[in-house]
Amino acid sequence: MAPWSIIAFEHSWYVAEFRYKKSMGEPLISMKGKVVLITGATRGIGRAGALQLAALGAELVLVGRHRGRLEEVARSCKMAGAPEVRTYSVDLTSRKQVGELAEKLMVTEGKLDVLWNNAGGYFTERRVTEEGLERTWAMNHLAYVDLTQRLLPLLEKSVDPRVICTASEAHRMGSIQWDNLQGERKWDGWRAYCLTKLSNILYVAEQGRWIGDSKIRICAMHPGLVNSALGDENLGFAGAAFRILKKVWGKSNEQGADTAVWLASRTQRPIQGGYYASRKERVPSKAAQSLEDAQRIWEISERKL
Repeated sequence: MAPWSIIAFEHSWYVAEFRYKKSMGEPLISMKGKVVLITGATRGIGRAGALQLAALGAELVLVGRHRGRLEEVARSCKMAGAPEVRTYSVDLTSRKQVGELAEKLMVTEGKLDVLWNNAGGYFTERRVTEEGLERTWAMNHLAYVDLTQRLLPLLEKSVDPRVICTASEAHRMGSIQWDNLQGERKWDGWRAYCLTKLSNILYVAEQGRWIGDSKIRICAMHPGLVNSALGDENLGFAGAAFRILKKVWGKSNEQGADTAVWLASRTQRPIQGGYYASRKERVPSKAAQSLEDAQRIWEISERKL
């Protein structure tokens, strides 16, 4: 997809988000005694959200790939008010490493109040992991599924457990080609990103149906166009155009994290399988509401768990 298509799409959402102001009618409440796990916690909205939750008194479990960045964020979170911060260096494109992380957490953590599946990437070059998975699909979608599924028993130990998945309004540009889910036949980095964001919302809806009336609540959220590190490693015209777009039109990381922090901390529980943006429930695309596609994505995603 041409870079100017990305710019046109994201700009339209910037215009809408420009009108958004943080609601002052519902202040964030204390998270003391709550344990929050955040993936992709070393940069962008993950780091900003970690600091905000630390200031609310949450105990944090931070997951990222870069050990040095994890240590820096952990120090900053402790200074911001987190009573405890534990870190795990994990490659979230590896289902094996995600599974090993879940096994460790099941042993070391007494409970989990909030799981924020946040790590993600946008890549203009197709690469396959050692497990034979396209990395966008592995990181942006399968890691969400695997970690959530494996940590459900830990979430059940909480009084009011919540799972938040970072999705995107880019899901509206996503389409599912069942014989090309990982770009096996034809590759386009932006289409791959949009597909994973559509898959996130389909998965959240289906997981919500499986959980049903359980005390666990799962939802997805759109952070808006954020001037984060997403896609910064991409070269070429598409990469440069996306970096300029974010710099000129993007929200701050703190603004991008706001809806997730609000969902994690507010007294009212999220709508089961809901989709949120700017602290409001939103209606996702028609494609994201397909029961048949949600069930099929569920079945495909659970293979080799």
